[in-house]
Amino acid sequence: MTTTENEAAVLKWRAEREERLRTNERSWFGLAGLFWLKEGKNTFGSDPACDFVLPPLAPKKVGVFIFQDGEVTVMAEPRAKITHNGGKLPARPLRDDQQDDPDYLYLLSRWIFVVIKRGGSTLIRMWDVEHPARKAFSGLNYFPYEPKYRFVAEYTGYAPFKVVKTEDIIGEIHDSKMIGFATFELEGRKYRLDAEDGGDGLFIAFRDKTTAKTTYAGGRYLSTEKPSNGQVVLDFNKAYNMPCGYALYATCGLPHRDNHLPILIEAGEKKYSDDH
Repeated sequence: MTTTENEAAVLKWRAEREERLRTNERSWFGLAGLFWLKEGKNTFGSDPACDFVLPPLAPKKVGVFIFQDGEVTVMAEPRAKITHNGGKLPARPLRDDQQDDPDYLYLLSRWIFVVIKRGGSTLIRMWDVEHPARKAFSGLNYFPYEPKYRFVAEYTGYAPFKVVKTEDIIGEIHDSKMIGFATFELEGRKYRLDAEDGGDGLFIAFRDKTTAKTTYAGGRYLSTEKPSNGQVVLDFNKAYNMPCGYALYATCGLPHRDNHLPILIEAGEKKYSDDH
């Protein structure tokens, strides 16, 4: 592809990403709550006496999440209008976000709940379809496209992977599997980044000298296509903010120390706002 074609592809990718953030009912801009489950019963509703206090417009008492032996079930109050994908609540334990088909619960078609697992904690995540931040979303901030930040990097796989300790924004510690590393050269110096399995390619969390200045303080992410013949394209023009750059209730994984670049990567997404 020519530089012009690469730029057009990046701009198209950015526009599609913005459209998903704008239209998806589970957009990061709609995050409205994060609740840590305790063993046993966890009541939820807008009543201040509930364990999980919902926004004032929600019913006073919605139901209870029962957390036992690592599994979560839900029971609703008789009049609570809470459904599971438009139907009845399942009697079985709820599938969490680490499983292939998570269970989403809908309250009055406005609030959405799902069980998530992070490190040693099990939590309930909540979205508000009518969240003001979602309604106010008008687009993301990017550096201008810069061809020099697109690299055909060398890719070296680990055998079979390297485990590193990583932390997320809520303080949970994870054993993250790095399946390989990419090496690229900028202005005569070589740099490397560890990569996780991103499904259709590599997933890289990184920091650089723009972090907490012109870009989000936690760092940024980069997804690639699958490596081929010992090479992989790192196009930092497609670097993007972790969800914590937009929402208070995200649980972003942070880059481990080996992925802190000692250089400026003035490409990709900038801060969304000064507050994050």
